[in-house]
Amino acid sequence: MVLAAFYPLGLSAQGIAGITEALRSVGCYHGKASYSVSLPQNDAEVAYDLDLTAVKAPSDTLAPCRYLISWTLGTPSGPSKGFSAYFDGNHYRYRNERLQEYHMSWDSIPFIATPRMPGVQNMAQFVELLPGFIADRLESMSLDTAYTVKVEPVRMFDGRKVIPVNAVMALRGENVMEQEYLFDSTTMLPLRITTESNPGSITEQSIIVNFRNDPSPSCPELSEEMLASAYPEVFEKYRESNFRIENMRGTMLPTFTLPTTTGERYAYHRGQGFRSPTVIVILDPATGMNKQMISTLRDAIDRLEIPADLIFAFTGTNTDMVEETVPSIRPGEHLLFNARSLARDCGAASLPVTIIADEDGKVENVVLGFNNDLGDIVLQSVILSN
Repeated sequence: MVLAAFYPLGLSAQGIAGITEALRSVGCYHGKASYSVSLPQNDAEVAYDLDLTAVKAPSDTLAPCRYLISWTLGTPSGPSKGFSAYFDGNHYRYRNERLQEYHMSWDSIPFIATPRMPGVQNMAQFVELLPGFIADRLESMSLDTAYTVKVEPVRMFDGRKVIPVNAVMALRGENVMEQEYLFDSTTMLPLRITTESNPGSITEQSIIVNFRNDPSPSCPELSEEMLASAYPEVFEKYRESNFRIENMRGTMLPTFTLPTTTGERYAYHRGQGFRSPTVIVILDPATGMNKQMISTLRDAIDRLEIPADLIFAFTGTNTDMVEETVPSIRPGEHLLFNARSLARDCGAASLPVTIIADEDGKVENVVLGFNNDLGDIVLQSVILSN
């Protein structure tokens, strides 16, 4: 293996280079995985069963591979299922009885990768577990001064020799994320990934992924015809072509669970409704107009004669930056961060966006960006939703 030429030297940078090269050389990958999430304050564990397929795509500049990811989540009302797929500038994702569909030939903007929004094809749920994406992640962390990445000595795991890679992210001297990757020393495929976010704090979250890699994978030719054949009911009943956030009007707000800056979590489940009409604004913390936008939205809420809640959802993970923008919250307000998943599930290709939902959780209106009429639009939309 390529790694053998590097690892005995004991240099983490060269070891990482060998691992990423081996991961990127995988032509066809298929495996199954268990993905479990646990929170210290929550006795119930969230557990997914995953089926992962990836095909190397060296000529594709949008993603390191074509892929098909299907998942099953056990719930009290029965299993919930979904999938994500990408190939040749086409991206599909299905969850919550909605098939979102993006095509580069129709609209290139959702696919354009920026430092804050890496493109819809690279934001799919569980895509970070595919070999090519793991390689990109390891390389990115090894080049980022916020991370310390080390290749550790070979050890035994589940009866096999593995090469551990540990990554620690520190902000202001505090460890905010700790990860361990275990790679099979022969195939260099991942066997286990553990992630601890905010270790030792009230917002601590643990994620454990265990892989069962197919030793003789057979990767299908990914196409719309193949997907429609594999998921006929989904394509027949739930298809929404090139879904964008503008198309949310009249639909139900998607499920989301996000951390608050006070160490709790705000959870909303699709269809459960709100106590009053609710305005959700999704913000990029680095955008200069955020304070002006927040002031405008608060002014609109104050002008209402009926109660309404206001949710500020920032896509970034730096709580200091979020709290600098919103130093304090008022009654009926919620300050959330790490909201990239919410932006993704709403089909937001750019930020900021403002979503006005009624008490039932139905989206009454969507406002893209910031303009001088934002306050009046929000005011009118909330009144009409009541």
